[in-house]
Amino acid sequence: MIIVVLGGMHGFFSPVNAQTGIGTSNPQGILHADGARDNAATGTPTAAQAANDFIISKATGFLGLGVLEPKVKLDMRSVGSENALGLNTTMMSAASAGAGAIRYDVINAPAGAKIEVSDGSVWNKAYVAPQKAVVVARKITSQSITQGSATNIGNWSVVRDMSNSFDANLGVFTAPRDGTYTFLLTFNFNGIVINDGSRVESQFYNTTTNTVLASVYKTFGQSMTGTSDDANATRSTQAGGSSTVTLTLNAGAKVVTRLWHNLISSGAVTLRVTSNSTDPTNPDDGFNNLTIIEH
Repeated sequence: MIIVVLGGMHGFFSPVNAQTGIGTSNPQGILHADGARDNAATGTPTAAQAANDFIISKATGFLGLGVLEPKVKLDMRSVGSENALGLNTTMMSAASAGAGAIRYDVINAPAGAKIEVSDGSVWNKAYVAPQKAVVVARKITSQSITQGSATNIGNWSVVRDMSNSFDANLGVFTAPRDGTYTFLLTFNFNGIVINDGSRVESQFYNTTTNTVLASVYKTFGQSMTGTSDDANATRSTQAGGSSTVTLTLNAGAKVVTRLWHNLISSGAVTLRVTSNSTDPTNPDDGFNNLTIIEH
């Protein structure tokens, strides 16, 4: 082994193995630099020790930054936390750069920072699909809806929230980005004698602008209310329905579902929920649900 001193940095060259080490007397490749000089004199460095190393594989010629056995031409997948690759722009044409070239561009159209890949003719914006919002929630705790008063539906039990966009306690969905969203609400009240010609209104309400974005009505005509045309008989009705709306929302828009009704002349009607949320066969399970899907 030959030891070379360059400005205080020790280099080690092994004519037998044709390997050169910088900062290490135990090179693992044709060229191996130990940035922190923390590798052991013998044996294979640990993954943590190799995280600050630079190596050219003797077997493949591949370059490893922080990895001893690079699997591709440039391999930076070390156990350390700093493995980012820094890019900048180029004014070269896509043809000059060649197919497969990559640049980080903020200058050329379309405006804005972007990663672009050359196909040999044009620079194409690399698109990474975001995690689309999908919310599935159900009611397993009862809630009273006062007659004549639009009431926010809250205290949902979340089955799925793919983008962490739904506040289950408040029942508020926050749009993660500009886009189109479909809301599906199903509702069912506990049985009660309801008024003739009553209705339930499902509202989709923007809590930031305090505006109703969409409303869907479910009407109930003749009911058994005990009048002469009902043969003086009464019968409870479980008022229920479903509402589907598609909304175009800006990023950050907050939407809550609300119910309004005049099923009775005064007081409140409770939503029908299961008495055992762990039993899907319970006859009261699954009547009040909310699904939100981003397109």
